Amino acid sequence: MKALLVICEGRHDINFVQRSLGVAGCRWSEEPIGHLPSPFGSVPGRSRKGLIATRIEREVGGLTLRSAAYPPLPQFESAIFDDANETMFVLIRANGKQQVDAITDMLADVDDALDIGPVDVTEYAVAFLFDANSDGVTGTLQAFHDRYQQHFGSAATVGHAQWLHATACHIGVFVVHRSLADPFGTLEDHLVPMVEASWHQQYKGACDFVDGNKQAGDAVYGNDANRLKAVITATGQFQHPGAPLSTVVGRGGLPRVQFEQCKLSQDLTRFLQAVPWNQDDGRAGSMGSGD
Repeated sequence: MKALLVICEGRHDINFVQRSLGVAGCRWSEEPIGHLPSPFGSVPGRSRKGLIATRIEREVGGLTLRSAAYPPLPQFESAIFDDANETMFVLIRANGKQQVDAITDMLADVDDALDIGPVDVTEYAVAFLFDANSDGVTGTLQAFHDRYQQHFGSAATVGHAQWLHATACHIGVFVVHRSLADPFGTLEDHLVPMVEASWHQQYKGACDFVDGNKQAGDAVYGNDANRLKAVITATGQFQHPGAPLSTVVGRGGLPRVQFEQCKLSQDLTRFLQAVPWNQDDGRAGSMGSGD
């Protein structure tokens, strides 16, 4: 079996990936951690715990209650299976773009865990999903190169929606942006038309509420993404009172048809399913522009 580690910035990004892969015929696993393929789950015939359990378990006596209540970053959020291609997608939340040391430490643990063999997962790859924000696609890719060059070497120069072979695995980067003509923006730019199409009247009312009640210094107007998050979340309150943005995007939130029709969802899924497994010659593969 192959494993693709999908590293996302936030929880609603993870939910978007989950919904997109679900439309593509993949299934969301509800199995206990110990039942997941080794070395991520338990390791049959060995006393040591699997990778995920080992990373979650730690000494909590010196932590505050708030810190002890959450696993350390990056957090393993869910496992999704593409049975037809014998691939497990492991969705991981980094909580932003700055967790470089924590992510490279985790990847080192993955390398060590695969070396214990024999295990179910024989090959892995890593996909990084970023918002372009105001840095744009080019700036986001340059920042990735600067942060990860020491770990991935020349493969850190990977382009948007491309795959390159690094030291131990393939890596790919997908930068969410508005369009080819507008290489800036965030996932929210794509969620807004999905939300408006699903709940038109509520969306209009949410826009009126957010835009009609602004006060000087309100964080909601710090940038475009903040405003869009507020509007999307407010719209979703009619269906999910008190729920966060991740619930509005997740299962039971936006209708499935919106993901079936969303070009970003389609491009992202093609990218995630295009890993050039077992090709160690460093050639780049590209699937979907994200535009």
